[in-house]
Amino acid sequence: MSQPSVVDIHARAATSTELFTLADISPVRNWDYSLPTLTKQHRFTERKAWTSAASFETNLFAVYPVLKKISLDNLALMGGSVLSLLTGAFTSKDLDFFVVTDQPALSKEAAYEYAHNRVKQFIRDVYSFMATSNESLKQLQEEKQKTKPSFKIENKKFYKLDDFRVRRVFNVYTVEVPQVHDSRKQSSVTIQLVTTPHTSIQELVQEADLGCTAMAYYNQEVWFSERAKFSFENLCFVVDGKTTSPFYIDRVIKYFDRGFDVILPHLDETKIRKLNFQFGVAEVLDLPYLTVVVNQLKDKKIFVTSMAKPERLPETEEDAGAWTPSLFSMYNNAGQASSMNVGTIIHHNIICLINGTHDALIVHGEGASYEKAFRPRPFITERMLVNTYETVRNSVYCYNALNIQKLLQYFTVLAPSALLHRVLMAYVADQEAKGRPAAAMLDGPAFEKHFKEIIDELVAQQIAIAKQKIIELEQVTASPLEVQKRYPKDLSPDKFYGSYYKPQL
Repeated sequence: MSQPSVVDIHARAATSTELFTLADISPVRNWDYSLPTLTKQHRFTERKAWTSAASFETNLFAVYPVLKKISLDNLALMGGSVLSLLTGAFTSKDLDFFVVTDQPALSKEAAYEYAHNRVKQFIRDVYSFMATSNESLKQLQEEKQKTKPSFKIENKKFYKLDDFRVRRVFNVYTVEVPQVHDSRKQSSVTIQLVTTPHTSIQELVQEADLGCTAMAYYNQEVWFSERAKFSFENLCFVVDGKTTSPFYIDRVIKYFDRGFDVILPHLDETKIRKLNFQFGVAEVLDLPYLTVVVNQLKDKKIFVTSMAKPERLPETEEDAGAWTPSLFSMYNNAGQASSMNVGTIIHHNIICLINGTHDALIVHGEGASYEKAFRPRPFITERMLVNTYETVRNSVYCYNALNIQKLLQYFTVLAPSALLHRVLMAYVADQEAKGRPAAAMLDGPAFEKHFKEIIDELVAQQIAIAKQKIIELEQVTASPLEVQKRYPKDLSPDKFYGSYYKPQL
């Protein structure tokens, strides 16, 4: 029986339930470059020879020792972190866990509650383990000091519990876990846990955006979807052009740079310009959503020096909106919350509150108070409002520079055009009418006095609006909504490939 084509494998990715393990992985690469493939000259990405999940698990716990003591029941480690350990070709910045209920009969509401409780229990287990470990070391030290007063356990053996952080954005928890005796010499590990429930491991890997990340460690086994098996065996993945999200494009570039070739099944490679090659100069493959610098073309192997998102925005309004990042894009930017300090989070939440972007609110807990992150809504108090707007008042106009972006972020009391008119343009028009030179319009104490009067009025009005929005927020029940798929599909490939599009025969 002939082997299925990579196009067929990719086409049925959303429906295929067949899974494979490390024992099924071919030791040799069999991709024949029968379709246009982006690669690099002299590239050969090594991958470790794995035969069972036991050695993978040993490696996982050596790098992340805290996980060895924590139950991972119904939690699947998925994507780049698994691939990182399997290949050793790159280091993943965080661990991504997803809840698998293995209970298809659960109602949607019950599954959602189960997933939330499972994630909360994991977080509690991690903190409890670290606290217990510290207490055991403390007791050991006290016992030893009875006979040897100078005995002292090194501080690096204790977990820094004050550095334990939990942030939640919508349904994504980001946990910053302090580490000890970590082989990577990291002081902490970032763990993301997504509470959207999945009924099975098959369903979970189906939703992966890239074939090379459609794999998961679950129930002490490493599972591959059919396309993940192909991608891992051959260190490449397919981009079919049905997704044009900027975050998806970022990931395509990221995994190409990590050593994975990119198969473009609908690319007409004969349309790539070749004139400059004879002069030792690169050409550009200018796809609408991806700019690729090419320095050689050999049959269907396209040798690339670099790739990036195009600087120009797509032409249609629909595309332009898709390429404009929101204030906080749930899955893609939830990890940013872990690096925010409490003050930054307060400012972020107030901006979200007054702009009505409730799904971007960050609920957080620090150290022993980590469970505050389990609340449905963050605390936003009147004192926070007053302190925040005092900071804004003193920083939005500073050293003769007006920060327009900050002005628009923090003040929704007026429409943007009306706000700028009141703060700046009305004053400029008045000065112009008085014949004052343009170069001197904003000089001196006159504008500073004008700005202080206006900003004081705006701050008072905005705080009053924000107080009302706090009341309204508290009355809104936190909805157990599922996050939409990260990268919606169903787009036509010709949109992605543009003039280089070639239909599959």
